[in-house]
Amino acid sequence: MNNETIEFLSVYIDIEQFNPAVAKNASTAAEGLCTYVRAMKFYHEASKIVKPKMEALAVAENQMEAANAALEAAEARLAACNEKLAELQGLFDAQMAKKKKSIEDGAMALQKKMNQASALIDGLAGERVRWAEDAFNFSEQKKRLVGDCAIACAFVSYCGPFNQQFREYLINDKFTADCEARNVPVTRNLDVISFLVDVGTIGDWNMQGLPTDPLSTQNGILVTKSTRFPLLVDPQGQALSWILNKERENLPTWNGQNVVHLSDPKLKDKLEFCMGDGKSLVVVGVEDEIDPMLDPVLEKEIIRKGSKMFINVSDKVMDYDPNFRLYFITRLPNPTFSPELQAKTTLIDFTVTQKGLEEQLLGKVIGKEQKALEEQLTQVLEEVNANTKSLMQLDASLLERLTSNSGDLLEDEQLVSVLAGTKAKAAEVNAKLVAADETRTNIAEKREQFRPAATRGSVLYFSIVEMSLVNVMYQTSLDQFLELFMGSMDKADKAALASKSVANIIDTMTYTTYRYVNRGLYESDKLTFVMLLTMKILVAADKLKTSDMTLFLRGGAALDITSVRRKAFGWMSNEVWLNVVQLSQSNSVYANLIGDMAANESSWKRWYEDNEPEQLPIPGDNYEQQLSGDEANDIGPFLKLLLVRCLRVDRSILMCKEFLRNTKEMGPAYVEPVTDTIESVYDGMIPEVPVIFLLSRGADPTDSHRNAVPQEEATGTDRHFSRRRSRTGRHQGHQCRRDQRNVGLAAEL
Repeated sequence: MNNETIEFLSVYIDIEQFNPAVAKNASTAAEGLCTYVRAMKFYHEASKIVKPKMEALAVAENQMEAANAALEAAEARLAACNEKLAELQGLFDAQMAKKKKSIEDGAMALQKKMNQASALIDGLAGERVRWAEDAFNFSEQKKRLVGDCAIACAFVSYCGPFNQQFREYLINDKFTADCEARNVPVTRNLDVISFLVDVGTIGDWNMQGLPTDPLSTQNGILVTKSTRFPLLVDPQGQALSWILNKERENLPTWNGQNVVHLSDPKLKDKLEFCMGDGKSLVVVGVEDEIDPMLDPVLEKEIIRKGSKMFINVSDKVMDYDPNFRLYFITRLPNPTFSPELQAKTTLIDFTVTQKGLEEQLLGKVIGKEQKALEEQLTQVLEEVNANTKSLMQLDASLLERLTSNSGDLLEDEQLVSVLAGTKAKAAEVNAKLVAADETRTNIAEKREQFRPAATRGSVLYFSIVEMSLVNVMYQTSLDQFLELFMGSMDKADKAALASKSVANIIDTMTYTTYRYVNRGLYESDKLTFVMLLTMKILVAADKLKTSDMTLFLRGGAALDITSVRRKAFGWMSNEVWLNVVQLSQSNSVYANLIGDMAANESSWKRWYEDNEPEQLPIPGDNYEQQLSGDEANDIGPFLKLLLVRCLRVDRSILMCKEFLRNTKEMGPAYVEPVTDTIESVYDGMIPEVPVIFLLSRGADPTDSHRNAVPQEEATGTDRHFSRRRSRTGRHQGHQCRRDQRNVGLAAEL
């Protein structure tokens, strides 16, 4: 099929009748041939248009295939690039994320550190000054620590048997001086109490019944810090009461008793039980020695077998628990222990002091007169003690965490939280302490109104105690005195004003105690007791000094006639002259006494030689005015007593009575003779305490006894009147001393 053929055919095809429908009329074959020819013509015409396009299409397809191949290669390269890009992008994103996280974390950590630093600075700001001072003090204390520890050890080892004054003498004048002589750094006037124990522990001891005076606190340190078992000299029972309260949770009970007597036949069994279980054993009834059976325990002859410990006691091996505590208590006021026993134990003198007894009596007065006030004080003291201990624990916990931290303080979140909690708690505790201190101050002001009664009670007791130095029969227990003390408050007249009530208690207590003690004294010792009591009252009130007492007792006995100025008066003995010299040197009122005597010698001589000089005015221009003036009004009678004692010692007893009669604190009632009847003695009796009658020659109270008993029985009284007659004489002294303890003494009849 070509263009020429198509051209030949076009002549026929262009004929209008050359179509399949017309050809069909001729024949079917003609129709088919017509259709074929027309189709070929149309095909040829179409192919002329399509073929270039097909060729172009083929070229284009070839180009497309080439392009596709190039595209695939490019896409492969792109995919590789994308993969590499993705890898790089992932690495970039990871690095950026890491960097961002690191920066953010660093920023957050830095911010956190800033916050913690601010919290630390704020939290420790209040401690900076104190810690700076403490750091400086600690550096100084470290230099003296060896010497201070040596003194503390010496105190615990050697000072137990002595009183407060001698302990201070040993610490300051002996131990400290010895350290300084050996070039050992030491603190001058070291306070062993603050060095060895904290205030929280002292507060616990006080709440358990230990008196608050320094001597008792030192005794508490000796009991708790010594490695040897304590042997307590406790005539008033103070130590026993404290130990029972302190060891309440650790004491065994036998038949309702927490203590065991040294002579108890089952002492060995009880010792074995307590040692094995780590209990505390309190042994009472100690006299001059302790059963040698206890020596292995006292010397701690411990046998170790593996993790267990044993002590061989009387050929029996007993278990030993390190928590075991052993206390020995004697009620003897002045026992004589052997040096060997003192070396095995820590001997501690728990004899009550005047200041300690005063505090105890004040508590009893307040408990009687203002019970709510005493209960409030007890509650406040408990709160203060608990808060103080809490504050100390918080401080210790904080310091421990600060010192134990080995890394960066700012990274220790727990430290900051502990510091914040400590600061909040400390602020709360300090607020409570301030409030408690204000409350305690208010309570103390109210309590002080009743202190004169407690002071007088303490003076009375120690006056009675010192009478035992006159005669051992005059011993009086503290329990016995406390009954008098409490009874006096019941007998005293009540008053709305506290000052008036206290004055009534003092007057009643003083006279009641005087009458009670007076009936148990020999006649020759009664004035001695009243004088001793009066002097102590005046000294306690700061109206007299101990030097005045020494002058009254010794006069000029310490002077030598050859070492003083020459005697100016021939009518005066050497002894009196020495008294006059001492009086003029020791008392300001009589500072010009010798010159006044020289100026008025005749008047002084008449006064000196008179039979009753105490009844005459004192010679001189103004002695009488000085003694009766406002400044000397309270001690004017004593100053006159001094003068009579120095010049006319033979009139001293009569002048002592005159002094008592004119002294405001005493009065005529303490000088006038008194008589105790059987009925008055019976009224003060109780079934548990017998009365001993010390009979003088020819005295026989039997009839009075017989008359008193039926009379009481007739009234239906069920009190038992116990009668016992004891005649003093040879071989009776030991029996009296043994029976006298805790026994009321009736008057000489």
